[in-house]
Amino acid sequence: MLGLFFQLAPVAVPTTGGVAQATQGGGLMTFLPIILMVVFMYLLVFLPESKKRKKLQKQVESLKQGDKVITLGHIVGTIEFIGEKTIYIKSQDAKIEIAKSGIATVLEHGKID
Repeated sequence: MLGLFFQLAPVAVPTTGGVAQATQGGGLMTFLPIILMVVFMYLLVFLPESKKRKKLQKQVESLKQGDKVITLGHIVGTIEFIGEKTIYIKSQDAKIEIAKSGIATVLEHGKID
């Protein structure tokens, strides 16, 4: 019976070269997929969003009276007055005061795409 056990059991022979090589290559290769995912997410998500945010910031800084804007509340209006931190817009018969950070889109040539 014991002879059958030794025939079926895998033989574990300690080798110094194989163990050292397995532990050395595992460190960087373990984290490589995670690092690649972070780089991929940065390139596809965060970089375009950053560019879009910078473009909107430049547009908000260069606003003038008469420009058409869309607010974060989806109100389309024309700028009547620009204050230091707020903007007054006119939408049909209503005049609304909003924060400059409430501008979602500055319309090119006054048209909605």
